[in-house]
Amino acid sequence: MPFFTYPLAWIAAIALPALAAIYFLRHRFRKQPVSSLLLWQMHRESREGGRRVEKPQLPLVFFLELLVLLLIVLAATGPRWQVPRTTRPLIVVMDDSQSMLAGAKGQSARERAMERLREILAERDFSSYQLVAAGPTPRAMGGKVLHPRELEDQFERWTCQAPGAKLEAALGFARRLNTEAMAAKDRRESDILVLTDHPPARPVTDGRVRWLAFGKPALNFSFVNAARTAHLDEDRCLLEIANGSATAGTNILRITAGTNLISQTNLVLGTNTQRRLRFNVPANTPGLRAQLSDDALASDNRVDLLPPLRRQVRVQLSVTNAEFASLLADTLADTGLRAPANQPPELVIHQSPSRPEGEAWGVRLMPLPNPPERFTGPFVVDANHELTRGLTLLGVTWGADPSATNAPGYLPVITAGNVPLLTHRPGRRGQQVNLRYAHGDNHSTLHKTPQWPALFWNLLHWRTQHQPGLREVNHRLGVDVPFRAVDANATLTFPDGTERAISAPGGEAVLPVTMPGVYTVVSGSETNRLSEQFAVNFIAGEESSLAGVATGEWGQWGTKMEIRFEYAAFLPYLVLLALIGTVVHLYFVSKHGGRI
Repeated sequence: MPFFTYPLAWIAAIALPALAAIYFLRHRFRKQPVSSLLLWQMHRESREGGRRVEKPQLPLVFFLELLVLLLIVLAATGPRWQVPRTTRPLIVVMDDSQSMLAGAKGQSARERAMERLREILAERDFSSYQLVAAGPTPRAMGGKVLHPRELEDQFERWTCQAPGAKLEAALGFARRLNTEAMAAKDRRESDILVLTDHPPARPVTDGRVRWLAFGKPALNFSFVNAARTAHLDEDRCLLEIANGSATAGTNILRITAGTNLISQTNLVLGTNTQRRLRFNVPANTPGLRAQLSDDALASDNRVDLLPPLRRQVRVQLSVTNAEFASLLADTLADTGLRAPANQPPELVIHQSPSRPEGEAWGVRLMPLPNPPERFTGPFVVDANHELTRGLTLLGVTWGADPSATNAPGYLPVITAGNVPLLTHRPGRRGQQVNLRYAHGDNHSTLHKTPQWPALFWNLLHWRTQHQPGLREVNHRLGVDVPFRAVDANATLTFPDGTERAISAPGGEAVLPVTMPGVYTVVSGSETNRLSEQFAVNFIAGEESSLAGVATGEWGQWGTKMEIRFEYAAFLPYLVLLALIGTVVHLYFVSKHGGRI
């Protein structure tokens, strides 16, 4: 609703200078001495109007006439003002994804959206204001405020660093905030404003939602996949580059390790096409950086790939049977996860009824009758357990004790009917596993199949996941980065150099990564200090594609009639003042006998 409903009525304002001209343009008379004024019956009258300008002698009625004309012109424009009791709360849903930063400096969707938001805040009054950031999960950027000036601090939190924006979820979050406010004390439904670079996925039918998009399609190359995995003495690397734009284009890919250039490739990609590159590097190669030349969106032009973790477990074997001990030693070596040293042990494979000391995990080889019973299945396997991932027992023979039962606190992992073969008991000081297996060739065949080393690989890998430090070093932005601290605290250094203290109760923490780049996390004291680096890369194919962005407006805050009822007109007051001015004007004219 504009302040002036009929702005063309301002054309009538030309009557104001016309009135002034009448009073300024008068005849100038020469002085003429006469002998008597007897014959001049109308000597007080003077002809008014003319073509010559003289020093103005403006009477009071001139100002009255000018005021009345101004009031009439102003009334004709239909001025209206918003009634305070009809103002509504405003909730602004702001797309916090990286694509909002696409474009040249000063021309990104975020900057244009911010400019339009300031215009709306200046044009219309609201009873309160609240900002919601739309990322992978919606979040309030601050509390509710009563004046738009109080939003300036919250605007700085609109960083547009998220790998995507779930706008529908953010709209639902905004409606929930509105429902809570209406239930508390504010009975007026909120106006919701969505600022993004994408058109709505479905028609905007909610009468209190305005959807403003500020995107501009542009050519953009991006990384849509990047990985570096350990394989024997080398690291396997994978890069995928896509052109999600509506036009074909070219770009240059540079891969460096520190200051050394590994390769440079000229890329020519058509619309919605990808290029995949695979290569190997020695395991001792430092962090790799793959860089595309600048285009519309800078954040998806770089990935960092640090050397993958090659964690190993210190295993102590305490098995009296030499043949079985040799089988276990060879199996553990085949996994590639057993450390050369075994002290202090992190995993103890033993036959003792007592659990290992300290934080070491234990695998107890349970005693078996002689001869054991041969089980050929079907085996019941807990497929969700860490020990059984990728494990299949079809066609194997497993020798065990048919009279065995679950020990108190142990959960079955693999059973033959109701006979427990592999059980597990969780504990704060470490996991404990009971294994019933007869290794003799006449009793079992599992140890002759690939499932046997797979079982122990799962066991050692599970143990590495509970070692202090990171589980992985290369992550995507938007994915949780778990970290096991040496103690209850850690310090996280962001790519921009800022630091943040992290609380890790129980030793477990999820690191709050908010931007792409290389991070450093430190935990422990001087004697057991742990410092590790990890990389976070912006890899989001849908977000990097700028072909679907658009500029436009959808929806409105209520119908025209509803909006009109929120405003009151000045017209009756202006007409009343004009009538009063006219009456005063007539009074002064009559008082002077029709002359001014």
